[in-house]
Parts: sequence; C-alpha cells; structure tokens
Amino acid sequence: MTAPPKPKILILEGNETISNHARSILTEKGWDVHCENISKQALRRLEESKSSPFNLFISNFKLPKMEGDDILEKAKTISPMTQRMLMVPADKPDLVIRAINKGGINSCIIYPFRDEDLLNHTKKCLIQFQLSMKHQQLKRVTAHQNKQLFKIAQKLKKKDAACQKLIGEKKAEKLMRGSNLRKELKQKDQNRDVTLGKRIDQNNILITPESLQAEFFMLCDYIKALFNETASKTNLDPVILDFQCLVSKEPQATPAEDEADTGDSADADAAADTEDAGTADNIDATDDAPSDLTKKILQIALGSQPVVGIDTPHVSTDAWDGESSLSAYFKIAISRDKTKAFIQKIEDMDVPDQIPLSNLLDFLRNQDIHFGIIEDEAAIEAWISSLKTGAKELMVARGQDPVYGENGHINFYFKNDYTNPGKIKGDGTIDFRDRGGIPYVHKGDLLAKKRPAKEGKNGMDVFDTPILVEKPMDPVFVSGGGTEKSEDSLEIYATLDGQPHVDAMGKITVNPELIIKGDVDFETGNIDFNGNIIVRGMIKEGFTVKGISLTAQEIEGAEIELSGDLNISAGITETKISSVGNVHAKFINHSIITGFGDLVIQKEIIDSDIMISGSCQNPTGHIISSKINAKKGIEAGKIGTAGSKPSTLKVGADEHLKIATRKIEEQLEKSLTRLKEHREKTKQIETQDEALYEQITQKAQIQEKARNETKEILQTIPDLKKANDVTGIQEAYSQIKKLSETAETAEQELNKIFETQDQYAKQINQQKEQINFIEEQNKKYVLEKKGLKEFDSKTNPLPRVLINGKIIQDTIIQGPNASITIMEDLSRSQIQERSMLEDGRHFYEISVTDL
Repeated sequence: MTAPPKPKILILEGNETISNHARSILTEKGWDVHCENISKQALRRLEESKSSPFNLFISNFKLPKMEGDDILEKAKTISPMTQRMLMVPADKPDLVIRAINKGGINSCIIYPFRDEDLLNHTKKCLIQFQLSMKHQQLKRVTAHQNKQLFKIAQKLKKKDAACQKLIGEKKAEKLMRGSNLRKELKQKDQNRDVTLGKRIDQNNILITPESLQAEFFMLCDYIKALFNETASKTNLDPVILDFQCLVSKEPQATPAEDEADTGDSADADAAADTEDAGTADNIDATDDAPSDLTKKILQIALGSQPVVGIDTPHVSTDAWDGESSLSAYFKIAISRDKTKAFIQKIEDMDVPDQIPLSNLLDFLRNQDIHFGIIEDEAAIEAWISSLKTGAKELMVARGQDPVYGENGHINFYFKNDYTNPGKIKGDGTIDFRDRGGIPYVHKGDLLAKKRPAKEGKNGMDVFDTPILVEKPMDPVFVSGGGTEKSEDSLEIYATLDGQPHVDAMGKITVNPELIIKGDVDFETGNIDFNGNIIVRGMIKEGFTVKGISLTAQEIEGAEIELSGDLNISAGITETKISSVGNVHAKFINHSIITGFGDLVIQKEIIDSDIMISGSCQNPTGHIISSKINAKKGIEAGKIGTAGSKPSTLKVGADEHLKIATRKIEEQLEKSLTRLKEHREKTKQIETQDEALYEQITQKAQIQEKARNETKEILQTIPDLKKANDVTGIQEAYSQIKKLSETAETAEQELNKIFETQDQYAKQINQQKEQINFIEEQNKKYVLEKKGLKEFDSKTNPLPRVLINGKIIQDTIIQGPNASITIMEDLSRSQIQERSMLEDGRHFYEISVTDL
C-alpha cells in the first residue's frame, strides 16, 4: 500500500529569518515545504504545479513590487484549490479586511506569531484543502450523474418524439384511407348513376334490341332497389313499379283490373286500343298512389339528383362533371425563374361554371407542381366567373424567391499597394533611400475596416426543387504584429508607431524597424525580428534572416524568410529566399526564390530556380539556364545563349501556390491525425474514469447502510439498559464497532478511488490542452488555406512571354495546357498560349508572333 503524498506548502517571505523559522516548524510535522522570496517566482511555481497543486500558500503582506493581497489574488486565479494564508503585522488589522475582500484568503496570522499558532492555522488550512478536494470530487460525481440523467432524458425525449411521429403518421394514414374510401364510394356512385347512353359507351354494349333491353332492365332494377331502400328508411311501404310494361307488347294487369269483370269486352277492346299509346301512357295508367309515393321518396332520398324518366330539378350542363380532364380547358404557364405558376384558359373553349378545388389540386400535381400551391377556392370561383369578361390568368402556386448574399469587403486606411523599391541607378543598382513617401501610422490609428459578407438564402421553385445561391466570399481579416482588433472584430487598429503592411494572405501588421549599420555576420548572428529590417551592408554566407521586409546591399549564401518585400541594392548569389511580397534586385545567380509577388530584376538571372505567383519582370536583362514559373507572365530582354543550357519558362500556372496549398494540406492532415489520437486517448481515459463511478456508488451505499444500521442499533440501547440486558448491550456495541469499521474501510476505498480519479482528471486535462492547441493550429491552417484561395482568385493568370531582344533555340515555353520548344532563334517576339473552340471542345496551342 503506497503512502499518501505529503501536503505541499509554499511560503513567500522576503525575510530569510522568518522564512527559515516557518520552514523548520512545518517540516517537523512531515510536510513538504518550499520557500521563495520573490513574488514572480512564487507565482510561476504555482503555475507549474497546477496538475498537482500546493495545499497551502503562505505569503507575507509587505513584499517588493507587489503587496500580499495582490499576490494572493493572482494565486487564487492560478490555483483556486490552494488554500491562502496571509501574514500581517499586528498594528495593521485593517489589512485583514482588505485581504479578505481582494485576495479571498482562507486564513490570516498576526506576526510575530507563536509556533503553536502557525501549526494550528496550517492544520486548519490543510483540512480545508482536503475538504475542498473532496467537494470537488463529489461535484465531479454529481456532474457525471447529471450527465447520465441528461442522456436518459434525451433518449426519452427522442423516444417520445418518435412515438409522436408514429402517431402522426398513423393519423395521416387514417385520414388518407378515409379519403381514399370516400373517393371509392363516390366513384361507385358515379358508376351507378349513369344514363343508358353512358352505360352503353362504358360497357361496350352492342346496339341490338336484346342487349339494350337487358341493360335497361338492369337500370330499372337498380332504381327500384334504390326506391325500396329509401322507403324502408322513411317507414313507407315498398314501391311497386313494374318496368316490364314499358317494353312488353301487352300490358300486365293491375290489381284493380283483376277485381273487374273479365267478361267486359268493351273494357278489353279499350285496353287493346291503347296498346300503341306508348310508354308514357302505360306509366300514367298505374295508380296515382304509387306515382305520388315515388315523387315523395325522390324528394326525401334523392334531392336534386337526376333520374331517367322522372321529373327532377334541372341541373346545368355546364357544371363540372368530375370526369373530364382539366387539361382540355386549361393550361399551366410557369415564370422564367420557376417561382410562379399560372392557370390560363385555352382559347375557344367553354369552361365549366365551377371547378372543385380537389380537381384543381390534382391537375396541378399532374403538372409536377407541388410547392406553394394557393388553395383559395373563392379566388378560383371568382376567376372562372370573370373569364367571360376577359380575365386571362390566375396565380395558383407561388414559390420562394432566393435571397442572394453579398461579398464582404475591406477598406484600408493606408496605402496598401506601395511597391516603390527605390531609385534605379545607371549601373542597375537600386538606391533604397530614395523611395518617396513611405506609409507610416501611429499608435491608435484605424488601419482597416471590414464589411462582413451577408449570407444568402436558398429559394424553392413551384416544382419543389431548391434554388441554390452561391456562398458569398468573406475576405480574410487577420491582425498581426503591432495591431489589434476591435471588440466586434470588424476594425483593426495600430498598437505602435511604424509602417503598415498587408501581406498576400490578408494579414495586417504594423512593423517597427531594426537597423543594422554593418553586415549580418558573426558579430550580429542570425536575425529574427518581427518588423522591417534594414541592413546597411551585406548578408553573408551561412546566416539566416527572418522578418517582415528586408532591405540590404547584397546577399551571398544566406537564407531569407519574409512575410513582406525583399529589396536588394546589388545582387543575390547562392541564396534561398521565401518572400510573401515582391523581390527587387540587380541580379540573381545560382539561387532559389519562391514568392507571392513580382520578381523585378535589372540585369541577369543565371542558373536559378524561381517560382512566383506574380510576374517576372526582366525587360532589359538576360535569363540564362534558369527554370522560372510565373503565373502572370515573363518579360525579358534576352533568353539563353548559344553555349548555355536551355531555360524552361512556365507561364499562366501557379506551381508555387499549388505547392504552398499542398504543404498546408499535409500539415493539416498530420494535425488532424494527432487530434484524433488525443481524442481517442481522452475517450479511453474517460471510459476508465466512467468505470470508477459504479465503484463509488457501491462504496457510498455501504457507508449509508452502515450509518442507518448504526442509528437503528443506537435507538435500541436505552431499552436494553432499562432491561439491564448486559449481553444485549455488549452485542449492540460490538455490532456498532463492526459497522464503523465497515464504513471506515469503505471511506478509505473511496479515497483511493478519488485519488485515481484525480489522476485521470489530470490526464484528461492534459489531453484537452493538447486538443485545444491542435484545434487552434488547425484553425490557422484553414485560415491560411482560405487566404491562398482568395489570393489565387484575385490574380488572373497570363500565359505569355515577351522577348524584347533575342530568344535562343531549344528554349522551352510552357503554358497551363500546352508547350512548345523554340526551334530557331527569334527576335522581338510574343509567345502565348491561346484557346480555340472546335465542335464544342476547347483546344490549346502556343502561338509565336512578332512584337
């Protein structure tokens, strides 16, 4: 069993006598005591021990540069769990109140103090620290339980939402089935309520007497059944209708005739004379009672439904019959942006007087119109009524118009395109002292203001298809050295006097100047300065210079890394240069240069490898045995010599930007891999920590059970004493002792679990610190990548090489899509990649023309 760690105590006291005396007293108790006499060192020590905090921090009130209550206030911020004790002089009791209010002290001791007082105050603080740590542990357990309850509540909420959704679906299904059932019943009624002519058309009945008679009798049977059903509902006697007489050669006798004298020949002759009178006369020959009864039934049961052969109210033939397609009368017109749909009457067509809304909705859906349908039956009826007066169309669907966003914009309040390197002398060198008015700002000056992009909103056409809008461009707005953002992050101000600068990535800086009067050599060492560097001499071989912008006489064998411009009066030899800005020099020999700006050279470029996102300007110089890639084209005086290695010139493509983007993507990918590893490690530790909570619950239940049983036993002891039950009393106290030991064992095990949890918590915090760091780094990578993309969109490629003098054969000229090898020497030429469109396809070629 490992021994518990010793309590750690930190004493801040400028007087060594007091400090050593307090250390000796506290060390005798076995406590781990550390002493500091400078407040800054003490606070740093607290910072470094955050993962394993000090139990107690004791500080004197009066210290150099900082008073005790200020120190304890900072200590509280750094290590809130550490107890804080202040030593104050006896004659200044008001300092105690001030320290309590300001530093949140836990204890105060008056000096000179007695050894016993110091020990008692320290013990109380150490006990309070343990209680605070336990409180913190219990808070962690409670937070975990709350988290578990929240998860359970979320699951129940999701389950409830799923049940509600299922109920809604079932209700919708019920309504749909009801609607379908009503449609089916309506269709059946429509199929039954047809005339003989319609039935002949629908059932393809042969036009023969026998077929027509059979079909007519079927209709008669249906009418008779309908009458009888309605009569039964109204408590009337069944209807006696004999339709056979309508088609029989001899009418059947009525009940009244059966009762008459059958030998009356006059009546028989009268009946025979009426044989050819027709169907109507036969119907009239029936009793008046059935006829009246039939009309009564019709009034009750059928209302205004038309029945063949019966006198019913007139129904307009122009009413919508529900069977014909609306496409015979109307057509749909769609607006150009597809957000409006109109119904229009087809010319020379007589439309129905009314159209049910359901039929119109079906018509629209058949036209694939599903979104924004205007279900206004009154408006539809009004429009149909107005068709005769010349109305043309009615809007029946209205989509949702898209809202287009606005690109963001940055207004600069300084000249951000300053490119004057200096005055060029006759020998090609540059006098950087003659640069005109260089931009300069003062602390507090407004440098730039951003108008953020406004997000758009997608629309929806009447066909229920989204109308997508492009995401607006939000420019990179980064404050670098010497600047700060406003609270709303829309303005950048200078925090010092200096030269303002914005680089290709959109970072705004204000740069101080570092002036080196001689050379960069062993006397100065390497230079790393977050500002503009001016070297009066040269930068010698083997040295490195990093900064914003650099101005020097000459560079030989050095390595330069800049986020601004490079201005060299003479030349650059055997040097590796990375510059975000422009590069100006007299000549370049055997060097590697990459940059986002332009390369301006007065004389020769020899045996160098150059990749830039701008243009290569060497109008009076000479390019020899070099590889140059310039997105915005190349201009040279001469290219190549008869005895040199041919140059390769690539224009219109930005290989430098591709490499820079690929590098950032690789860094981001590695960073994401590390981030995933840290998150998995954190999850693994949290899983181990999770398993401890079950043990904590078990131990806590054991403690609670022991306390409850002890309480019950204690309640029985008074009765045992009254009964003078010595044996029972002894057994009770023995049980209480066992329960106390059980609770104590559980307490010890709980403390071990809490210690393990503390270790897990430290590991989790360390992992989270790494995760936060990596996430911040990833944000920078994403921002850099976005800056590169924005920069690329702002600069248009120019696949062109201009030769003011002569270009030697075998020089290779490459464009983004085509290339050419010069087969003979040319003078004053323009070489450019051009595109052609043939048969709908693009073709590219390199053309050579004279200047």
